[in-house]
Amino acid sequence: MRSGNVFSLSENEITNLCGNYPVDFIKIDFESNPDFIFENDVNFEAVKLFDVEGNSVFVNSFTECHHYANGGWNYTPTLRNESDYHDFLVVFSIMAIFLANLFFRKFLKIGKR
Repeated sequence: MRSGNVFSLSENEITNLCGNYPVDFIKIDFESNPDFIFENDVNFEAVKLFDVEGNSVFVNSFTECHHYANGGWNYTPTLRNESDYHDFLVVFSIMAIFLANLFFRKFLKIGKR
């Protein structure tokens, strides 16, 4: 779900991207503090997030991960790769059918002579 320029992911989606919610997690309103600086959390293992264009960013705290994921950095590149494979398969199949058709037409003409 998307509202304005910010995504609103479910807790399950956030957990899949960032890990389990910390017990003391408090969602911060970044619009009221545009100069907010994220602090590294030594207990948080860095996570690499991707946007739809394939750009990536490493986040170093759950709060930062939560913020980026809700900001559109919630794309899974393996889904894109699978889609690319499907596109390749369609183009390859069309080309194979076209070339086979051409080959058999030429082959059958030679056989009729």
